[in-house]
Amino acid sequence: MQHLFGSEIPDLVRDFQAHIRTKYQAEVLVEEKPNAQGKVVYHVFLSENTPHFLAIEQETEVFLTEWLERKNAQAWQNGVSPINVHHKVLSANSQANNRFSFLSYFQQQKITVFLTALCALIYLFMFLGFAEPLLLLTHFPAEAEQEGEVWRYLSHTLVHLSNMHILFNLTWWWIFGGAIERQLGSIKLLQIYLLAGVITGVAQNVASGPAFFGLSGVVYAVLGYVFVLDKLNKQTDFEVPDGFFYMLVVGILLGFAGPLVDINIGNTAHISGLLVGMLLAFLDRNIRVKS
Repeated sequence: MQHLFGSEIPDLVRDFQAHIRTKYQAEVLVEEKPNAQGKVVYHVFLSENTPHFLAIEQETEVFLTEWLERKNAQAWQNGVSPINVHHKVLSANSQANNRFSFLSYFQQQKITVFLTALCALIYLFMFLGFAEPLLLLTHFPAEAEQEGEVWRYLSHTLVHLSNMHILFNLTWWWIFGGAIERQLGSIKLLQIYLLAGVITGVAQNVASGPAFFGLSGVVYAVLGYVFVLDKLNKQTDFEVPDGFFYMLVVGILLGFAGPLVDINIGNTAHISGLLVGMLLAFLDRNIRVKS
């Protein structure tokens, strides 16, 4: 449970509960505990598995500030003393709470963190001079005897060839892969990764041969999944920005311009990944958000 804030004002806590219930269809837990002076303090907690957890956590401070400003404005108009209250987190051990919050955040997106760290570690080893053996070990099966080396159907997704390549892929993977995992669970994100990794690899191999690397196909699957599910399932809250679909289309079109500037881009992996993600989202249109 994440501790959001503590207050001695019951009306503030009730209004916050009602606001979260109305806007997010979510519930917060309230516990009453006396402070050192014997006054009752209402502590508000939020489960890390609550849908829209990050949005609620980020909105808490804004709500508290606006509530106090509104009440104080009413107090001045009515000629009474303004409310003087500190709505900071009241905790006997705030550092422990912060550590707990930090760890719980990563526990909610284990697959996201693991793959991000693995890609970064492999890129570091390539930078340190192990590029050739890593490329030979991880590329998509190129010969008949390599078809039994099953790791190759996914290992190509973990290798990146430039700073821009890994930065682009891991940024989108972290943002939207993490959002999928927090809201729908680690198994769902792992399913998307496995299906997209294998299918985009097969498609790109047919189009250009086995010399391709990167998480791009999986990233496009994640982006396609988020875009479609955000439209079809109102329980999800991926905070998809305006123009998101056009960004996807432009990204694919720019991929076809890569050869003009002597850059080889796995367009087939991008397109097939996008289609895989969109299809999975359509099949999952009635999926339940983690509670």
